[in-house]
Amino acid sequence: MEMLEPGMTKFILVALLTTLPVLAQTTPIPTPPLTDRERVQADRAKAAEDEKGAPMTRPWDRDADGKRPWERKSKP
Repeated sequence: MEMLEPGMTKFILVALLTTLPVLAQTTPIPTPPLTDRERVQADRAKAAEDEKGAPMTRPWDRDADGKRPWERKSKP
């Protein structure tokens, strides 16, 4: 401590006293729960991302006659 100037000693002491309580925290600070608006935005963003990756022809789409692909077609 004799190598440091008196002003530096005070600065280091203040720095240690202000940072040590922060370093002593063992549990992370919990994040606050999402608001309704943030949840809706996240849901919309996820839906948009899923739609981008989805194939253009989906199995639940209907044919021109209104039947689904796995439904049996009636013979005329």
